[in-house]
Amino acid sequence: MVPRPRVDWTPRFAPYSAHPRPYPAHLSPRPSVLRPHCMARERLLLWLPLPSAANAQLSEASRRLVFNVLSRSLAPGTCETYGSGLLLFHVICDTHGIPEHSRAPVTPSILALFIAELVGRYSEAAIKNAVAAIRAWHVLHRHPWVPNDNEVTSLLRAAEKEAPRLRQPRAAFSHADLLGIVAQLDPDVHLDAAVAAALLVCFWGTARLGELLPQTLQGAFGFTAQRCPTRLNLRHSADENGNPVSVLHLPCTKVRPTTGEDIYWAPRGDSTDASAAVQHHLELNVPLPAAHLFSYLDKNGRAKTLTKTAFLNRLKLAAAAARVPLVKGHSIRISSTTHYLLRGLSFEAMRVKGRWASDAFMLYLRRHAEIMAPYLQESPSVHSEILRCTVLPPMSRN
Repeated sequence: MVPRPRVDWTPRFAPYSAHPRPYPAHLSPRPSVLRPHCMARERLLLWLPLPSAANAQLSEASRRLVFNVLSRSLAPGTCETYGSGLLLFHVICDTHGIPEHSRAPVTPSILALFIAELVGRYSEAAIKNAVAAIRAWHVLHRHPWVPNDNEVTSLLRAAEKEAPRLRQPRAAFSHADLLGIVAQLDPDVHLDAAVAAALLVCFWGTARLGELLPQTLQGAFGFTAQRCPTRLNLRHSADENGNPVSVLHLPCTKVRPTTGEDIYWAPRGDSTDASAAVQHHLELNVPLPAAHLFSYLDKNGRAKTLTKTAFLNRLKLAAAAARVPLVKGHSIRISSTTHYLLRGLSFEAMRVKGRWASDAFMLYLRRHAEIMAPYLQESPSVHSEILRCTVLPPMSRN
């Protein structure tokens, strides 16, 4: 029997050296050796419950191995979101004087109290994420999860009914607006060339902006080839009729964080041609094969990763100069969906292109129906189809 190679199961997200921000005044937990002050994305790993009975059967080395393997199941964005939910949980437990042994394993009564405290103050999605955070904390530190599922479901249903008013949905923009924005980006400026390429790939590929661009230059949300596309992920192909198609493999996506997914687009005959914009960017900025696909040369001639913040800041200026709606990250995906539907792409094909699960796609359309309405008026049949598909919750339709 051939021995298996030894795997290094060190934690994927080691503690960071950067100083964490102070807690908000209304969300400051009581000082505890079990909960050191750290960044939100570190809390699931560094905030400790009392020792679990399951771990008592293992040696220290074995406990560390299991913990490290479990920690690698969590994506950086998940750690960030769950860290905020875990903070909420312990702040509310502190407020009610809940002892440590009732926090993990959490008793059904304590979890019910926690959810009840959040109802009316947070959205249903935020409360669900907070409950998921507590569960993930239990799994990671090997405590049993014993809440009453029926009671939790009823409480979350109340959270949906009592949720505070949501912020205004992201505005959509038309293809004419896109033309105006691109016209404000100078193709001879290194940053502008990279921004134009990323914008058009995001729009025609119906991608999430966070799948293309890292949030920061360094740290857990910085660029790595396992999280963001490189030049090696781009290829050009053709369909069965010989029509050219560009394909970009996203190594990490919201739905498939480990295997990734492909986005694709066809060339166009105007200035919004994503393939032409990418080719121009590659010739001007010449990113290395393993570097971020949209890296560009700064004023000193050094390669620099295009971050989401830098992208949106430049896009904001371009949109203002073009006098079109302010472009925010998620509005690109909304606008892409609207454009393709108006051009006759079927709902099923749009669902596949956008890489949505069926129910998620309908919820997406319902959420943004109001801001898409002005663009849908020019195509009454598409408008009617969206109303038909979204007037009832997915589970209520036959």
